[in-house]
Amino acid sequence: MAKAPHVLLVDDDRDFREITREVLKRHDIMVDVASNGVEALAVVPKIQPDIILMDVQMPKKDGIETTVELNQNPKTKHIKVIFLTNLGDSGVKVTEQNKKFCQEFGAVDYFKKGGDLNILAEKIETLSGKDKHNLSE
Repeated sequence: MAKAPHVLLVDDDRDFREITREVLKRHDIMVDVASNGVEALAVVPKIQPDIILMDVQMPKKDGIETTVELNQNPKTKHIKVIFLTNLGDSGVKVTEQNKKFCQEFGAVDYFKKGGDLNILAEKIETLSGKDKHNLSE
């Protein structure tokens, strides 16, 4: 069995963090959380997640600034980032404009909050290259 994907969820909305964490855990995805970019920058080098789910708009340090800093650090630039936002089109179908936005700031994908979190879990599994064999229900 492949090792479960390890995700850091960075979002200032506590309810969204808890709901997302519960859904991802049902998909056998290990989830750590941070409430802003400052916390994320402190914890990422220590935990080395496979993927970071990064809210774009947050207090203290937003997701774009944080992602740019992570991509400039040799110890963290290999970690894939998925932007989370309430802005723009649906995260289920990533538009060309969304793709350009992600690429410009170093994210590999984009997911609109309020979208189906099971689809987000599938994106994580695909991006991490980890299979979901023998999931416990």
